[in-house]
Amino acid sequence: MVRHVLLALTGLALVSFSWGQIRVTVEAPPPPVLVISAELRVALAPGVAVVERATEPQGILVVYRSDRIAEVYEHHHRDLTNRGWVRVKHQVSPGRYKSEYRRGNAKARLEVQERRGRLEVRVKEG
Repeated sequence: MVRHVLLALTGLALVSFSWGQIRVTVEAPPPPVLVISAELRVALAPGVAVVERATEPQGILVVYRSDRIAEVYEHHHRDLTNRGWVRVKHQVSPGRYKSEYRRGNAKARLEVQERRGRLEVRVKEG
């Protein structure tokens, strides 16, 4: 009887040990990238619902359903700086962030504004 118990415990220990070896990796797909021009590309903020996307003269408007203005602004700022843009001007007021960027001779503007529980993000070239 004792021998059966020891064999069962040994088997359980081996099964537990082998389960500890299993690795699971979950990778989220990269956010979609919106192309404004040959110079300007913008990745959508991950995990935030997009309500609307519309082209504007020399730019794009993306409307998110969110109230996390600082996080959405920071995502788009990092996206631009990771693509080589340098912020040269920055203004913050209640419910609004505005920044200007340069890369060589090219210029870009980022504006994030809160309106009725939604965030309007405008990225423009020039």
